[in-house]
Amino acid sequence: MSVIKKLDQVLANKIAAGEVIESLANVVKELVENSIDAKSTQIDIELQESGLKSIQVTDNGQGMDETDAVLAFERHATSKIETVNDLFRIGSLGFRGEALPSIAAVSRVELVSTQTNSSIEVVFEDGHLIHQKPASGNQGTKISVTKLFYTTPARFKYLKSAQYELASIINLIHRYALAYPHISFRLTNDDKLQFVSPGEKSLVDLMANIYSKDIARSLIPFSGTSRDYDIHGMVSSPIINRSSNRYIHLFVNQRAIQDPRIIYAIRECYEQLIPKNRYPIAVLYIECDPSIIDVNIHPRKQEVKFSEYNLLLELIKNTITPLVNQIQIKQTPIETNITQKQFEFHEPIKQYQEKLDLETEETIGPETKVQIIHKENPKIPDLEYIGQYTGTYLLFQNETGLYLVDQHAAAERIRYERYLDQMNHRHQETQDLLVPMELTLDPESRILIEKHLDRLIDFGLIGKIHANSLLLERIPSWFYPGYELQYAEEVVQTFVKEQNLEKTAVVDDLAKSLACKHSLKANHYITETESQRLLQDLRQCKRPFTCPHGRPIIVELSIDKIEHWFNRVI
Repeated sequence: MSVIKKLDQVLANKIAAGEVIESLANVVKELVENSIDAKSTQIDIELQESGLKSIQVTDNGQGMDETDAVLAFERHATSKIETVNDLFRIGSLGFRGEALPSIAAVSRVELVSTQTNSSIEVVFEDGHLIHQKPASGNQGTKISVTKLFYTTPARFKYLKSAQYELASIINLIHRYALAYPHISFRLTNDDKLQFVSPGEKSLVDLMANIYSKDIARSLIPFSGTSRDYDIHGMVSSPIINRSSNRYIHLFVNQRAIQDPRIIYAIRECYEQLIPKNRYPIAVLYIECDPSIIDVNIHPRKQEVKFSEYNLLLELIKNTITPLVNQIQIKQTPIETNITQKQFEFHEPIKQYQEKLDLETEETIGPETKVQIIHKENPKIPDLEYIGQYTGTYLLFQNETGLYLVDQHAAAERIRYERYLDQMNHRHQETQDLLVPMELTLDPESRILIEKHLDRLIDFGLIGKIHANSLLLERIPSWFYPGYELQYAEEVVQTFVKEQNLEKTAVVDDLAKSLACKHSLKANHYITETESQRLLQDLRQCKRPFTCPHGRPIIVELSIDKIEHWFNRVI
């Protein structure tokens, strides 16, 4: 007896739904892409409870007749490809013919579509056709999705919070608005307007709509061409940068994609112009013949395989690099001196004895060993300053030997413990701002932060959401002067990324990040007074011998070992 059975159509569609429909944003994506492919110029997306209760997409596109309206719910039924050769020249967004049947398999879908003077209404529920009948409506198609996953409740466990799902949808519509500036998009949730693009504005106006006017004004247009590719878009001035690459938007033939190598190429154009681990704001459009790319290598078509990939990356760098290098930048000066103010503690950290790892040795050459200090009694011995090596290591000595101090690791440890101490206070000392500080947020961050403004108070940030920005009215008093906006952004982004962690873990990660990014760097020469001050502040730390990431701060070369090198030991 055969044990292999062909699955019925409804069950097959439910399985396919697990691959196609992973979130509410996936449902919106599939419906909106169908509207775009139908040559629509107006697309309205209406959500109830972030899409959990209902999702409705209405367009003014080509519409469908009675036959097509039913056939669209069959698997692998599509109007976008006909032959094998079409797979190698795909110009539409959706082309597999799985979206509508997959959605209908796990929800109730009501479709009304109008062509000229003919309208049809089709209703599917749980993968079954409920009815089809003549209807009335405006040119185009309206699709309503309700009871999503009601027959497959296990799918709900994969959905995140309503705020997160809404943020993802807003992000999605922003990308479509950027990809298709001639289309008017309108998004509402619970009858509250979330985003609108009139479909007539320029890219600068769109960026002002999505982010802020200040960001839009900083954008610089660019264009370039090669044998296979044409590129154009806009990038921000180096002074406008962010801690995340989510502000970099990539489009290939109007298809939004993700590509780490292209993002890295754009970041390389700003080498030495923006701090490490920061990213510009950018919109990059790539135009090419569809036959030299493959858009079918990713389940959700978010990645593209390029022919002549290296030539594309070279074109991007050669186009953008000269542009950003010409810009005269006036930035807050990077800290170049160690002053008492930078390393003072608002409250002295009490020293205490703590058992650390036993002394260890590390080999740095043939038969050559140095002492990395890990002592049971964590105290730095009395030392005499004698100089600095390569602008990175401070040299000290005493009667037992020579000591090398990594100045960046030391500064990092000092700042880390200071920030950790401040953020762990129940009520942080804050300062009022005469003019509110505006922190521009991406849609996902705005939605998530809006619900948890009270938790930001624990970090000493007090403000309110306005449009696409967080207006800060009070900030922690320990924020370093000149870096207040960067510190605030770091706090917000750390909270967004790690909102489900306990506050202790968030605070520790945040303290490490701020300490590393804004401490004295290597390859920078400082004076003897500044070196002594650094060592003095390091003595106040609870763990003065390793940086927050575990690297050693102080290395000792014993006098006996040095004399052995020079054959002075009898």
